[in-house]
Amino acid sequence: MIRRTLIVISAAFLVTYISSTVSASTENTVGGARVISSAQAPIMKATTSLSLDLSAQQTGQLAIADVLTYGGSQPTITAPDGWQLIRDDSTATTRQSLYWHTIGGNDSVTASWTFSDPVDAQGAVLLLDNVASDPVDSTSGNTGGDAGGVLTAKSVTTTSDGDLILAFNATDFGAYRPTVCKNCSELKPKLPENASVVVNQESTAREYWILANYQDQTGDTEAQISGAPQFFNWVSAQVAIKRN
Repeated sequence: MIRRTLIVISAAFLVTYISSTVSASTENTVGGARVISSAQAPIMKATTSLSLDLSAQQTGQLAIADVLTYGGSQPTITAPDGWQLIRDDSTATTRQSLYWHTIGGNDSVTASWTFSDPVDAQGAVLLLDNVASDPVDSTSGNTGGDAGGVLTAKSVTTTSDGDLILAFNATDFGAYRPTVCKNCSELKPKLPENASVVVNQESTAREYWILANYQDQTGDTEAQISGAPQFFNWVSAQVAIKRN
């Protein structure tokens, strides 16, 4: 009787352990949403608007905008009509604002954000297909300030299997490179190996990069760590996108 009880307990523990273990993959073997294309806007100094290129759009696709602004002020950001805020994270100098929009038949080929005060701004837009009508499953945000530290996009908990997990990361450390080194190639961030790179703008004065992987079941995603001890004033987020 004791031996049978132990077997039952062990089996129950094993089932619980397996159900709580979530694997991630860079391959879309789960039929999840896909990033079809991306477009970037270069950094503009002291601007009151940022426009992103949507010329590759098709009706029904999901657009995700990554709007990055830099400086001490936190101006009011006005998004284009029909764009929904996913999350807005900031440090003293670096702000990352994420938005989503489902492409309609009469949408413009550009989308413009306006700022109540001039800021340095840059950004990117992703176009995705095979996305649910209510696309955002869950999100997380994280920041690091003047003390630097390891940039970490925190885990999110998915409620839908086959989610596309996007990690958005930005830092203003690159702005200071000319003052701290002559050959700065070794200071580029080391990106996680368990994610594919969607956008990598690490050669600019203000760096940002977008990563992706897939979940094959519901549960907690992995934290995405980009290693480099020199990061300052960084922001990061994970966004889980549900498949159609």
